[in-house]
Amino acid sequence: MREAPTPVQRAIKYGWAPLVALAATQMLEQGERQSLAQAVDGIQKTFHVSKTAVSFLPTAMGIVAIAGAIPLGILADRVRRTWLLAGAMAIWTVCMGLNGLATTYVFLFVARMGVGMVEANGSAATSLLSDYYPVRDRARMFGLYQSGALVGAIIGLVGGGFAVKYGGFRWAFLFWIPLGIATVLYLMRQPEPVRGHQDRDFGDDLDAVNPGGIDVGGLSELRALLPEPRRVGTLDYATATPREVGRELMRIPSMWFGVLSLCIGQMLLNGLQFWGVDYFKEVHGLDPAGAGALTGLLGAGSVVGILGGGFLSDRYLRRGVINARVYVIAFGSIAATLVLMPAFAATSLWVTAPLMVLGGVFLTLPVAPAEAMVSDVVVAQLRGRASAVRTIVRTVSVAGYVIIGVLADQIGLRWALVWTTPLYAVGGVLALFATRHYPHDLAFVVAESRRRPDGGADQ
Repeated sequence: MREAPTPVQRAIKYGWAPLVALAATQMLEQGERQSLAQAVDGIQKTFHVSKTAVSFLPTAMGIVAIAGAIPLGILADRVRRTWLLAGAMAIWTVCMGLNGLATTYVFLFVARMGVGMVEANGSAATSLLSDYYPVRDRARMFGLYQSGALVGAIIGLVGGGFAVKYGGFRWAFLFWIPLGIATVLYLMRQPEPVRGHQDRDFGDDLDAVNPGGIDVGGLSELRALLPEPRRVGTLDYATATPREVGRELMRIPSMWFGVLSLCIGQMLLNGLQFWGVDYFKEVHGLDPAGAGALTGLLGAGSVVGILGGGFLSDRYLRRGVINARVYVIAFGSIAATLVLMPAFAATSLWVTAPLMVLGGVFLTLPVAPAEAMVSDVVVAQLRGRASAVRTIVRTVSVAGYVIIGVLADQIGLRWALVWTTPLYAVGGVLALFATRHYPHDLAFVVAESRRRPDGGADQ
């Protein structure tokens, strides 16, 4: 009989290719949004609309994502996730072409809604990442996955700036089509991981990379690191009704504190990324290419933050600090507020530029640990649907586009950015409420994965 793979063998057998494929979806989605920011002036002049009207374009994408979230979430728990993700990105690529062909504001608005609906595919990506790589590396892998968004943002800001400058606003959308096709083909070649195995091995994989350290090789030893679960699983995940799934998710308090923190933080991040180019144009008098390049400073710092947050929280998790991910979320959120307020208030590039780099670090420091945290506390068989529910709740974050747009029409873009920045600190404080619940919720997932070692889901 063939021996089962050890935790280390299972953790590395998928390699880097799936991570690159999933990160590519983030690159496309986030990069295209930054290209949209570069196209704002062209859209206003071509269709004769205000900043408030333009702000509804990304807002519509977020709202319509609700329509796609639930069906894509259910499918992510029941079908081959790699093919599901590839299909969604194929539709996304077609919709990008329609964006570039828009002849009226209404046409463009409807095309943006089509893009937004399939961008609800995060359910499949979240579920895949959690099953490709072990719990001890989950925040780091989410950081690398999210770094795809940062790469896309830089491409969108810089490449989109030149595309708009030399080809007009339509090329902010059209130049993503070849990358979309390549991503679809690459996704279709990726393996489908077994659901829940990485959760079952939590503790074993910690011991494997920390020999002589914390001994959590089995369930009894794991309890020295994790508390006892506060509940016992009784749900049949394969046949559970939507109501039963909803009740199960409502019993995970740390997930909801994490979602609220992500929602508030994303509200600010969305607004800053969308209006950042216009900020540099209006306050510092730069052209589209220059504004895109300087907004890229925020992205440069963000690369450090999004990767550093994952590495930092995983490092302390290995040392036995179960709430490490929560602490990193809170620290980054509060520090970002303290740095970015003076960055946007300043009128000198010599002050704004270095603060933007540092602010970018703190702004994205919470992203990877927050995504990992809300995945840690949901059993593998429900991660797709849980991610869909989180997508719906987090839809309120699209208000960031409109809040800043409306305030900009009233008090100017500079002060609109200054006075919305403290929202990020609020998200960090909310995350701290999860410290009482997260260890117990994580212990429940580990116990459930060992109770159902086959994963209990269709492959």
